[in-house]
Amino acid sequence: MDLLERFLKFSEENRLFNRKDRVLLAVSGGRDSVLMTYLFAKAGLAFGIAHCNFGLRGENADDDERLVTALAAELNVPLYSKHFDTAAYAKEKGISTEMAARALRYAWFEQLRTTENYQYVAVAHHQNDSLETVLLNLTRGTGIAGLHGILPKRGALIRPLLFLTRAEVTAAVSERNLAYREDESNLSIDYLRNKIRLEVVPRLKEINPSLEKTFQENSKRFEELETLLKNYSDQLRRKLFIETASKTYQIELKALQELRPLRTLMYELFKPYQFLPEVLDDLISIWNNDNRVGKQFHSASHKLLVDRTNLILKTSEPADPLNQLFTFDQEVTYKGYQLRMQFAENLDKVNEFGKAAVDADKLIFPLLVRSWQEGDWFKPLGMSGKKKLSDYFISLKIPRFNKSEIPLLVNGNGDIIWVIPYRMDDRYKITDKTKKVAILECI
Repeated sequence: MDLLERFLKFSEENRLFNRKDRVLLAVSGGRDSVLMTYLFAKAGLAFGIAHCNFGLRGENADDDERLVTALAAELNVPLYSKHFDTAAYAKEKGISTEMAARALRYAWFEQLRTTENYQYVAVAHHQNDSLETVLLNLTRGTGIAGLHGILPKRGALIRPLLFLTRAEVTAAVSERNLAYREDESNLSIDYLRNKIRLEVVPRLKEINPSLEKTFQENSKRFEELETLLKNYSDQLRRKLFIETASKTYQIELKALQELRPLRTLMYELFKPYQFLPEVLDDLISIWNNDNRVGKQFHSASHKLLVDRTNLILKTSEPADPLNQLFTFDQEVTYKGYQLRMQFAENLDKVNEFGKAAVDADKLIFPLLVRSWQEGDWFKPLGMSGKKKLSDYFISLKIPRFNKSEIPLLVNGNGDIIWVIPYRMDDRYKITDKTKKVAILECI
């Protein structure tokens, strides 16, 4: 089977694209991407070329760009070329130039793909790239996803050269006398990946000359194992994560503690919510402690609270809105509640949940709507003594995690008039001496 047949067979087996799809090729000018371009052209596929100049290699980078420009002109295909100030971006984000270049190019590729109507972006990774990725992941520490290396297809990103080793790419380029540019940074051992490529892999190939093929076969097994684990975790998540009316999830702590293998399943269950393994390890380390209640753990997008018998999972929110002033002639929206006030004409329905009738003459405007603060107290309607709000929330079985979400209506003298929408303060109730009644309503 010749090279073009192998290319088409690999693409079909992995369902990389349809013959009618338009594919954007990421072409640096190196031998890998030049060979990929050659195969797409030979196959008669519709494609365009995208080239990045990262401004890191001076005249060499400009020579790369000139070669790619000439290649696009020779094949009569669309060319998209962009210059990046990679060093400035890396400094701004506090990351390495390698990470900066990766972030910049993939963001630009996706932008081009959508605006220029391409179905896929193709990058020219081969089997050695996948092998090096696995070794790099193992060096840094990884889960199952890091063991399968580079996948042929991930969303709109495809890698149609993963059926070839680096040696096969080199031989194919040489046999066809294809012009390409050598990136001198590939020969440097300054980068960790290059150290693995130049120092580690050759030693391993002394043990197993077919190292790339072995890793490619292992990659398929690990990919299947990852799929199996994901399917089981998704099923387990649907069983354990109970959605509440307040759009949070309650998860029984005991059920989580009984999972085996614990760390692996915890990581998979909370992966969609971006919790780092280290954060979950911290959670596991305290969830049997007597003082665990109220502990919080955060990811980039969510937060977890350890309650008495449950974990509570909730989307992280921006900082609490500023305290809001409230007068009788306006409506206020606070943390999802709409509050309004009117003077009473009919008291028939003031006992409905979400409404409170107060002695209007005792109100000192403007009123304040805010969240719970440490030390807050009020006199619950029908009681003579005062009660800490933290204790009142416990009596309602409101998780500590949620108590800051409950609005409080505060009088101008600092008294809490109403714990919205649960209970008003006894000091502001209607009595025989009440001359004017204000109806407070919460939606």
